[in-house]
Amino acid sequence: MLKRLFLQGLLVIFTFCGHSQTTFKFKGVVKNSLNESIVGAQFLHPKTQRIISISNESGFFDFSADTNQVLVQQMGYKNQKINTQDQWVILDEESDILNTIVVSENKRASQLKKATISMSIIRPDLIENTAPTNVSESIDRMNAIQVVDNQPTIRGGSGWSYGAGSRVGVLVDGVPLLSGDAGSPLWTFMPTEGVNGVEIIKGASSVIYGSSALNGIIHIKTKKPSSNPYTQLTFSRGFYDLPKRKSLHYQGNKRNTISNLTAYHTGVYNGLGVTLGLNLLDDESYKMSDYDKRGRANLGLRKTVAKHNLVYGINTSYQEGKSGSFLLWESLDLGYTVSDSIPTASLTNRISIDPYVKWQKGRFSHTLNTRFLGINNDVDNGDSEMDQSNKSDLYFAEYQVSYSPLNSKLNIIGGLLASKTNSESPLYSGDHTSENYASYVQLDNQWSRLKLSGGARYEHFVLDNKSEGRPVFRTGLNYEVAKYTFIRSSFGQGYRFPSIAESFILTSAGPVSVFPSDSLVSETGTNLELGIQQGFRIKKLNLMLDVAVFQMKFENMMEFTFGQWGPIVPPAFGIGFKTLNTGKTSVKGVESNLLFDGEFKGVKLQGFVGYTYSVSRALEPTKVIEQSATYRNTSSDTTNDILKYRPQHLVKADLMARYKKWHLGFGATYQSKVQNIDGAFLVLVPGVQESQDQNLSEYVLLNGRIGYRVSSHWDTNIIIYNLANREYTIRPADLASPRCVRFQVTYTLDKSK
Repeated sequence: MLKRLFLQGLLVIFTFCGHSQTTFKFKGVVKNSLNESIVGAQFLHPKTQRIISISNESGFFDFSADTNQVLVQQMGYKNQKINTQDQWVILDEESDILNTIVVSENKRASQLKKATISMSIIRPDLIENTAPTNVSESIDRMNAIQVVDNQPTIRGGSGWSYGAGSRVGVLVDGVPLLSGDAGSPLWTFMPTEGVNGVEIIKGASSVIYGSSALNGIIHIKTKKPSSNPYTQLTFSRGFYDLPKRKSLHYQGNKRNTISNLTAYHTGVYNGLGVTLGLNLLDDESYKMSDYDKRGRANLGLRKTVAKHNLVYGINTSYQEGKSGSFLLWESLDLGYTVSDSIPTASLTNRISIDPYVKWQKGRFSHTLNTRFLGINNDVDNGDSEMDQSNKSDLYFAEYQVSYSPLNSKLNIIGGLLASKTNSESPLYSGDHTSENYASYVQLDNQWSRLKLSGGARYEHFVLDNKSEGRPVFRTGLNYEVAKYTFIRSSFGQGYRFPSIAESFILTSAGPVSVFPSDSLVSETGTNLELGIQQGFRIKKLNLMLDVAVFQMKFENMMEFTFGQWGPIVPPAFGIGFKTLNTGKTSVKGVESNLLFDGEFKGVKLQGFVGYTYSVSRALEPTKVIEQSATYRNTSSDTTNDILKYRPQHLVKADLMARYKKWHLGFGATYQSKVQNIDGAFLVLVPGVQESQDQNLSEYVLLNGRIGYRVSSHWDTNIIIYNLANREYTIRPADLASPRCVRFQVTYTLDKSK
């Protein structure tokens, strides 16, 4: 009897509690100040910080909660509390440079000023107004960064490495876009249309991003679909001016042309986000046989299921083109004439298919990114006995989960990664397989003024029958000294395994050869940095000064080295390039950047001025690296044991000014002389010694652009590269572009305006 009464009492209590608990209904639309719908805005419980719901493709939300007030947050916008009566939610952007939002440091939204490692950003309008034919041209405008023969280097972390693996990871929307066989960035396969910004991490980032991030990360972000369709068409056409010296006019007074068409559209239709992209390029180039004719198309589909906090979709790209290559000049007087005038044509096909899923459940966020990347290069060099064709298929998958405990500013992110490349290439002397497996975890915690970050990763590689694995670690901190003063420090390790190309390539380019190096061993490195960031305002102008002292050390550094590596038999006599482990090296220096953004006397201004000083040294200059070769007997100048192909001083600046319908842009680069190169260049390639004597690797490069807004939809722009028509070398036996003038027309239809 008592048991029955007890159970009935509990039933009455639970029934009363159940009926007495009040639920509140939230229904409406989230937009920004431009009246654009915001996709994926998160609605959080104010006490538990639990994610209750997210907005769909139209910015619409409809949910119930046990509280009459919830918190709305979205990357790039200020947090805002709303009540049940708020049907139209307008989020304000964190738009100034002091509050810029980035995602690349820890793969989640955070403020740039609170980063524990040096970062730079490229805004979309810089890309749009400089009309790059590939995004590396925009990246090369940034301080401390150089892109030479498509290889990026940050703060002198790499020298010239033609076709070798990259020490800088390059990603598009969080997924790596490096070739599976060579580990090189596929710049022409990356979008220049619809780019929503580029984030650059300067320093070892191997814990989250893997072995290719030994020297840093370049992360390209694209626009996401919204309920307000966005369309942009851009066409540019121009010409390469004649060099000042007539001996460089390899085809008389003919000026080669360049044409580029890009198209981009994004919108949401019946709940499905759609993105379309197109790029057509016809570049006759300024050098003999160095042309590029290509077309690329992109398609993206994205679906948001708000009631399940789920986003899934697929991105695909296809590219087809024909191009020529230029390795060495005939001489300094014939600097735009290819050595021996032997043309090499490549027919290239590339395809990528990238399905993905993102799911949030409570305090957990899950992401699965996958990719298939197929590359086929059919090469015709006029020599049936030297087939340089190559084909590779890359399969990639990465699962990532992040967790933020209740009532805590701690964030834990972990992941598993697997990739495999199958290469079928006469260029690499047969079939090869490369595999990479990794697991990682990183913790970030924010106290009142202090942010700490730390993580570890284990990386395992397999190349044919050779396998190897090891861990890497990273830690960093950021401390807010005052309202706009932040001090940071970072320590990171890196690890890079030889690529298929570096290990097995065997080919020739005119009179020289490229030799395999199957005895290569992996390289490791550490990056140490101490930096300070100071923000301040002068009336309506925001400024941010950033200064960092850095040190990088490498073990068994892999360098692309020119010399006598083969048998002394005609026609090449053993002369050529080979990737070698050159021993222990170090790079020390300081980098400073001043960013500004705002308004001065009615003129809208934005830009930066930066300076990088780096000293790179060989720490084992007498170590035998191949046969009897050492750093010292293969170098042209061993003063202070400076590494090859690295300038000590680099200054870069860019200014954009807008007044009414006009905009004016100006860019400048100064590079000091490259002191040391491979000594064999001076002996074996005509004109290289002369170019060194004339200090052609030291230069000041000036670029300009001026534009006018014809209407709300039409913009015009004139872009001039190398205003002074300066003659300079970007690496031995290769002159850079003369003056190039382009006229650009852009049509933009933005339904949110």
